[in-house]
Amino acid sequence: RRGLRGGAVLALLGSAAAVLTETLDTPIVVDGPWRFTAVTDRLIRIEYDAAKKFVDEPTMAFIRTAPKGRWTGLSFTGLSLTDDNSEEWSTLTTSRVSVRYKSGMPPGNGTVSVTSLENGTYSWSWGDDPSIGNLLGTARTLDGEVETLDLNCNNKVSGAYDNSEMHCTWGLVSRSGWAVVNDTGMPMWTKAWFAESRNTIDVSVFLHGLDFAGAIADFFFASGGANIPPRWALGTMFTRWFNYDSDSVEAMIDDFESRSMPLDAWVFDMNWHTYGPWGSFSWNKNSFPRLQGMLDWIRDRGLKVGANMHEHDGVSTKEDTYDAVCKALGCTPGQNIPFDLYNRTYAIAQEDIAIRPLESTAEKQGIDFSWIDYQQGERDRFEKTRIRNLNPTIVLNYLRYSDQARRGARRRAMILSRWGGLGSHRYPLGFSGDQRHTWRGLAFLPYFTSTSANVGYNYWSHDTVGGSGKDSSDYELSVRWVQTTAWSPVLRFHDKGQGTGGCASTAGCARIVPWDMPTPFFEAVRAAARERDQLLPYIYTACFFATHTGLALVRPMYYEDPADDALYGLYGQYLFGPDLVVSPITQPSGPDAAGFPQAMGAVRWSVYAPRSARGWVDVLNGDLYAGGEAVVGAYGIRDVPSLARQGAVVPRRPWPRGESSLGRAQRPLSAVEFRIMPARAFYTGGRLSGSGAAVDDDGVTIDYRLKKQALLISCAYNFSGRTFSIWVIGRGNFVGRPTKVSLTLSFPQLPPVVLPPHPHPGAPLWESRYDHQLLGSSITTRDVDLSIGTHIQVDLDEAYAPVLPNFVGVLGRIRRARYIKDALDDLNVNYGEHRTNLTSYVLAATAMEPRFAAELPALWEGVRAQVGALKDLKDERRRRFIAQMLSNGARRRDRAPPAEAEPEQLKEHVIV
Repeated sequence: RRGLRGGAVLALLGSAAAVLTETLDTPIVVDGPWRFTAVTDRLIRIEYDAAKKFVDEPTMAFIRTAPKGRWTGLSFTGLSLTDDNSEEWSTLTTSRVSVRYKSGMPPGNGTVSVTSLENGTYSWSWGDDPSIGNLLGTARTLDGEVETLDLNCNNKVSGAYDNSEMHCTWGLVSRSGWAVVNDTGMPMWTKAWFAESRNTIDVSVFLHGLDFAGAIADFFFASGGANIPPRWALGTMFTRWFNYDSDSVEAMIDDFESRSMPLDAWVFDMNWHTYGPWGSFSWNKNSFPRLQGMLDWIRDRGLKVGANMHEHDGVSTKEDTYDAVCKALGCTPGQNIPFDLYNRTYAIAQEDIAIRPLESTAEKQGIDFSWIDYQQGERDRFEKTRIRNLNPTIVLNYLRYSDQARRGARRRAMILSRWGGLGSHRYPLGFSGDQRHTWRGLAFLPYFTSTSANVGYNYWSHDTVGGSGKDSSDYELSVRWVQTTAWSPVLRFHDKGQGTGGCASTAGCARIVPWDMPTPFFEAVRAAARERDQLLPYIYTACFFATHTGLALVRPMYYEDPADDALYGLYGQYLFGPDLVVSPITQPSGPDAAGFPQAMGAVRWSVYAPRSARGWVDVLNGDLYAGGEAVVGAYGIRDVPSLARQGAVVPRRPWPRGESSLGRAQRPLSAVEFRIMPARAFYTGGRLSGSGAAVDDDGVTIDYRLKKQALLISCAYNFSGRTFSIWVIGRGNFVGRPTKVSLTLSFPQLPPVVLPPHPHPGAPLWESRYDHQLLGSSITTRDVDLSIGTHIQVDLDEAYAPVLPNFVGVLGRIRRARYIKDALDDLNVNYGEHRTNLTSYVLAATAMEPRFAAELPALWEGVRAQVGALKDLKDERRRRFIAQMLSNGARRRDRAPPAEAEPEQLKEHVIV
């Protein structure tokens, strides 16, 4: 039936059938109307076209990278010597999978399958339900003020929109071991623009078993990696639908600085442009009469500028650039130009004539990025040009994001827009739309954000604002929303319009301004934003490596160990970078919390610590866990429960006392801190090694793609007995790299360290202080040349050796003691001898010495006894809060694998 090349072998099976085999070494096999491409050895593209006109052009999902997989063998079975009706099967193999198909039949149930050669239980057959075992992906938007979505694409995804507009996408990872992308009928990219598809059948099978990281890495190979956004975009952004003018913009930015709130980008909502149309490309000259002066002022404060775009209105006769656009399109002057997005001539005129003059250049500050707020439907019904299966969201995303590259610019592109389907990961950032801001809506975000990693969509950003109406005085909700997004890919404050209007007369407006709430709640908001600011080296480094590995900064827990059943169904927590687990609190402290101006609510919260050879440390409490257990604790308004790998090295950036809080994210690292997290070995005199790294570059250009145009600052240590031996060195370079930096090493929840004597006059001078927030030493040296590096050996103070175990868990008790003391101080409860133990425990770092450390266990029991004996606590809310904080705090319990409830049924985090 078919000629085989040299090396074919004919073997008889009994007296009825034969097997023909051939050795291959090629990425593509064509068999009549079938074409099979080993994109990788586990990512297989299957095409079928009766006319044998196969498609090599890219689509939005796949850029057609030259395949790197290889077909290694081909066999043909079913030639019967006695039965003319016997079935004929062909089998192709790579080093990892086999493809079995009926070569003489078109695709259909029972005609083609792909099976793992490593584990035959992982097998896909044509017609299999993609939902079985699939870990889901993401969908276009939370618009319509929905609280949640159902990410099972077989179901109704959104309560506000039809599925045809949601671009619901199955995950590329599955507990069944396979996932399929159907690219049949999807528009091609040809002659620098979109065109109707001409394929008949085109599917790609991901057969990676439980190697989820491998599946995402292969997707990035085939589809292009997730571009890293500018570093400033990972800081703090602020926007609001509000009638700002040039003076009120500057006043608001001054308020951020005066309150020491981080801010890295100012984003104008639609009120920046001329009044009247929903979308426009012309500045409102009435509100911004000295436009360039205002934009230059914003730039001089170190901030970037974004602006909201609603392109669907086309180009009206009132636009500043109307005449030029009309001339380019050859239209009749005096008539509005309709939106004809799928027409390349119109699209490029929109980008290069209407929008480009608004953008920043080297000589002039303008708009640094577009917030593409297209909301007019996804059914591609434009007046002129139509292309089947194309949607305006991904076209706009591609257009605006690729403008920089198309013009030959080196500036790193960025947009803010909704998900437009597979391939959208190439165009960060994501904008999740106008969600309803309730506790249930908040509880959905950790799951929604992390699950998008299953399609490589690594940068969702969510509107960060409090509730409105009856929820407007729920200060806890406002704080928890900020904390959740501070520990997400993007922190972006935004009010979609519920902070103004008739609610201004009824005190029912949503709270968008971070300090528009009682002081304890604002302080919690500021603490979350500052913590993110200080963690930026850790966040940016994780994002930098994700461009190659595909492992998102925020990803579901099962990526830690896909074979561990206990890691599925943990919708309220996620992996955050390489070494942290985060579980932001997404439920109120109680039914009476809303409206109360004092932060007197405690939440008992559970975080699951995965099984781990290294073990975990509770970041807030300092307790140590081997893994495979739930960590339960009482948490107050300032707390975001999290775990770190024991002994992990976490890069940070010290908070600048006395310096501006504006524009820090865009700056290269002139000061860097490496924090060595607690580990059991440190308290037992054992041995441990660890390392961490921070990536630094110019943060704004694409030069990071070039060799040596980024700096990798590595910190590694060996610990033995009571001695740390630590090395820090930088490798690489970039334009604008600081020649000397300030370097800090910190050791939380440990006794003071002893610095070595200076061996010679040129040796680095280290300064040490015992930090009360860390309950540990922080040592700093300045003017370090990282290209040379530095080494230091420090010892834990030998005088503390007998009491080292007393330090474990002290961080949590100090934290809870501070909450208790503040609650009593606000009530002006008697100070006297009844509260001495409490004050001493709160100030443990200040009083730290060996004798004090030896008394820590007894001192805590003294706190419990003294506070428990207070007789004048008639405030029931306060009494309950203090009792919760006096409890044993973090504890362990065994955890059976959870039942996997349907994600859309998530209502709240399970209270333990």
